[in-house]
Amino acid sequence: MKFLKYISFVLLAVITLGLMVATVVEKFHGATVAAEYVYVSPWMVSLWTLLAVTGSIYLVGNRRRLSLPGLMIHFSFTVILAGAAVTWIWGEHGTMRLTKGDAPSDCVKLDDGESVKCPFKVSLVDCGVEYYPGTTAPMDYYSDLKAGNEERRVSMNKVWSYRGYRFYQTALGENYTVLSVSHDPWGIGVSYAGYVLLLVSMTGFFFAKRTRFRALVKMSAAVVLLGFAGNSFASERDMPKTLQRPLAETFGRLYTYWNGRVVPVQTMAYDFCNKVYGRSSYRGLTPEQVLTGWIFYYDDWKREPMIKVKGAEVREVLGADGKYVSLTDFYDRDGYKLEPGLGSHIGDAKWLEADEKVNLISLVCTGNGLKILPYRCGENVEWLSWVEKLPADMDGSLAWSMEIVAREIAHGRYNSANDKLKDLRIVQERVAGTGNMPGHAREVAERTYNEVGSSLPIAIVCLLTGIAAFILFCRGAKRLHWAWLACRILAEASWAWLTVVLILRWVAGGHVPVSNGYETMLVMAWAALLASILLSRRIRILLPSGMLAAGFALMVSMMGQNNPSVGNLMPVLTSPLLSVHVMVIMMAYALFAMMFFDSVAGLTMRRRVDMSSRLADISEMLLYPAEFLLAAGIFIGAVWANQSWGRYWGWDPKETWALITLIIYALPFHRMSFPVFQRPVARHIYFLIAFLSVLFTYFGANYLLPGLHSYA
Repeated sequence: MKFLKYISFVLLAVITLGLMVATVVEKFHGATVAAEYVYVSPWMVSLWTLLAVTGSIYLVGNRRRLSLPGLMIHFSFTVILAGAAVTWIWGEHGTMRLTKGDAPSDCVKLDDGESVKCPFKVSLVDCGVEYYPGTTAPMDYYSDLKAGNEERRVSMNKVWSYRGYRFYQTALGENYTVLSVSHDPWGIGVSYAGYVLLLVSMTGFFFAKRTRFRALVKMSAAVVLLGFAGNSFASERDMPKTLQRPLAETFGRLYTYWNGRVVPVQTMAYDFCNKVYGRSSYRGLTPEQVLTGWIFYYDDWKREPMIKVKGAEVREVLGADGKYVSLTDFYDRDGYKLEPGLGSHIGDAKWLEADEKVNLISLVCTGNGLKILPYRCGENVEWLSWVEKLPADMDGSLAWSMEIVAREIAHGRYNSANDKLKDLRIVQERVAGTGNMPGHAREVAERTYNEVGSSLPIAIVCLLTGIAAFILFCRGAKRLHWAWLACRILAEASWAWLTVVLILRWVAGGHVPVSNGYETMLVMAWAALLASILLSRRIRILLPSGMLAAGFALMVSMMGQNNPSVGNLMPVLTSPLLSVHVMVIMMAYALFAMMFFDSVAGLTMRRRVDMSSRLADISEMLLYPAEFLLAAGIFIGAVWANQSWGRYWGWDPKETWALITLIIYALPFHRMSFPVFQRPVARHIYFLIAFLSVLFTYFGANYLLPGLHSYA
């Protein structure tokens, strides 16, 4: 029977390599080619089939050597593969286009281009878009359908099942809708049965008595004291003119339509500073002072070197001595200096970013970007700027409000200007109505988040503390109890601070903060800190490991932009399953990161054989919850995808690499089949290399490869 075991592992290795190659093929030749020649090609399907057959035969023949939960875990994957096979062979997936007022239709265009008829006809009663209150940002797309005597609404994440067919909202136009249609009565049931069996068996594994995990926990518990055993500005330059801080703060309390949401002007001011200058303040001035300075004192600010420019070639064109330039540096007697370069550097991010900053400043200075005047059109509210042509029936106290404020500021009547701004906010609330404005709690949360939400201080604390604790551990410090206590306090304070930041972002945005790369890195840092706090009482190496993982996650979160603004969720992302999916995946990644740093310490201390061996056992102990969380996260994501798009697996690059990561980290579980994993140093090296798959799953799939998960 042993030859079946090794055949299974060889098949798994070939499949894994094939999946890696497929993601590269998709990058350069498209998803269709990758699917045809790799993902669902005859040779790949044959490999999966052989793997399921040989693995099942071996497991049945050696069932007495495995615990019941372990046997169920392996069997659940066989059931999941069987469900995928049923879907592939008998399932049908296509689209149906319906137009309001047309006769009912039964025509479905399959993904392969073939047209078939379903056994009933469907008509479109109505369709449309629901918007976030007071905005033009879509909150949901819906279609009211009728089949027979039954009428139902289909929307994003709201599926209609009728006589074995499932209808999903896909696209929408004027008086027409495009629906995804799935007919897979058996495949979904079998696959979901496999998911449930996997969840039950993974949960049961942690309660089973005779498992490697239980033994590792006992070994770790016996080692309670592990680690004890063995840019500058010239000071003479005048400050640019701006409003006094209290007056600028009052201006920041106005509402504006920005980034698809109705928010305090303060939010726009923070975004403006971060995008133009790269920081949330400039020369000690608040973001509101910077924004109002550009609005009311343009001649002063256009010569202020506060525009951060990247790229040596761009700086050379602008004649910049450093990385900061003024707005006047972008122009000379021949016109806009960047214009020739934009034509010859099409798609170059550095040129585009510099041009976008100039455009953003132009929007602010001209007033076009500051949409603070609400205009009610029936139940809807449109937000306008004071410089555009205003409707004749607009409330006069709104239409002339900014001209009056500007006049009072120009004549130095700042108290009067302050009163006018307060009156303007009251009128905003009256005209727009409470239902179209953020509530008091959301406004307070957003304003507080703007002021305290920067991740940079927490990142620095976590990195410095983690490095210090890591050095103490590797040097075998025995008596520095106060140092470890200080590290723990800082870890707990960082976790508490990050918890507050996430809650504020949650309340301000109205959704769980897991919708983009920045937010998922915050969640990963939060999970790493929580794990290190809970586990470090017994295993102290997990304190520096967790803090380092959190610190690096926070630094990565700011690679694109420091503290990016809160935004509305796209309709497809409003499912609660998404939040659970991302949270579980990020917890798994956090544990993998802690294993990485634990292995670094183990290799650093490899001459201390006992210590290195204990660290290898700790990494192996963390592997169990990390791998199970990753598996759970993948299949929760599959259920969400099935609710949103009508398919639970689509070979998206990130899905594929998550599966690859799952396979890579599963190998050390088979230490009896691969005796090399019984050697501590080998385990450390393997976990170091394996973490590359985690990094590529997140960064490679998000930023380098195409697909639904791309953040690029």
